[in-house]
Amino acid sequence: MEIPSELTVTGIAALCGTGAHSSRDILERCLATIAAENEALHAFIEVFEGPARLRADELDRAVANGPQVGPLHGVPIAIKDLARLEGRLPGFGSKCYRGLPAGPTAPAIQRLIDAGAILIGMTHMVEFASGGWGTNYATGTPWNPIDRVVHRVPGGSSSGSAVAVAAGMAPAAIGSDTGGSIRIPASLCGLVGFRPGFGLIPLEGIAPLSPTFDTLGPLTRTVRDARLLFSVLARMPLPPAAKPLPARIGVPAVEQLQPCDPEILEAFLHSLETLRARGHRVETFSLPRELSAYQAINGQIAAYEAYRHHQTVLEDSRSPMDPFVRQRLLAGGMIGDADYAAIKEALRAAIAEFRERAGHFDMFAMPSTPLPAIPVSEVDDMAIPMSRYTRFGNCLDLCGISLPNGKTTAGLPIGFQLMSWSGRESQLLDLAEDIEGP
Repeated sequence: MEIPSELTVTGIAALCGTGAHSSRDILERCLATIAAENEALHAFIEVFEGPARLRADELDRAVANGPQVGPLHGVPIAIKDLARLEGRLPGFGSKCYRGLPAGPTAPAIQRLIDAGAILIGMTHMVEFASGGWGTNYATGTPWNPIDRVVHRVPGGSSSGSAVAVAAGMAPAAIGSDTGGSIRIPASLCGLVGFRPGFGLIPLEGIAPLSPTFDTLGPLTRTVRDARLLFSVLARMPLPPAAKPLPARIGVPAVEQLQPCDPEILEAFLHSLETLRARGHRVETFSLPRELSAYQAINGQIAAYEAYRHHQTVLEDSRSPMDPFVRQRLLAGGMIGDADYAAIKEALRAAIAEFRERAGHFDMFAMPSTPLPAIPVSEVDDMAIPMSRYTRFGNCLDLCGISLPNGKTTAGLPIGFQLMSWSGRESQLLDLAEDIEGP
């Protein structure tokens, strides 16, 4: 049987798990793409060629010896460089990070392995996972494969993970999302990016940015793939996708979404009409606070917590850090303990206020980003526009997914974001898969 031109997680698992294709053949195809593309695109910081081949051969023998295989059998998966693997500490996008002790593979990543996945390599990221553009002036900025002539931002902080999937180097990758770091690169690279609710996936063995908000999740080509990976990461068996019941979907007033690229806003409004045509009740409502206020609460808490994790290296002027990351996180040192307690109280108040205002909605919809992938040369690294729509969800503990939503006239991907209450991941994925299209 010929290998399909576009590999998906569910497709590979079906082929390899039944013996219709060997895991080694699938892996070699991914490794060949990495060999051809990675020097230019800078997606992987390390490729596990030898161990991955041994693992693929082991999985092929397992199929030959018996029918019991895992749900991710033979699936090559890229891992953001913030997870501890046995015998390897994460680099956290940095030349100077030394934050995790040696130990076993992070439990979330071990769950992928136990399900039959092949770890193909570790991907580049924004240093300390702190940044939405995807730039990294310490270890290099991955190249968004949507444009092979102009170096455009891949989105951050899971930059290399998104590039690896978008360029066909791996069918899926694991990222983290503290303020949008899965959904932003998914949007800019034309992928699906899913952020589950906080606390559903274990973070032991994962380098921390902000324990209040840190979450792992998948970047994939399809919602179905994201559902499968989430169910493994969270050890939460999910029923197959079901036709979603008519949902009541809250949408902020257009004025509250501004400024927004006109083509992104047009695509967003068109998607809302599609939801209405499918029988969903789409209602405009006024957010209790401006999006920038939620963005600020999330950012201040993250900066305070990150500064205290990384204070020593941040304050050592000799450490070879990305200067913009250093500046962002040093700001957390200006937040005192009493201020932090007040901000945490403001977070609790914002959540309660939002639930009172919007608790009758089943879902929420926004664009994923206010801008498409701009050239790296045009980035203002002290500006944070890319997280304006995503930090809202982290701040209010909403699960969220970014879906491809067409392209601009310049051919740049646009993302459409759906969110729901934590604990309603299955329903959110049902709606996302229903509107995803062929």
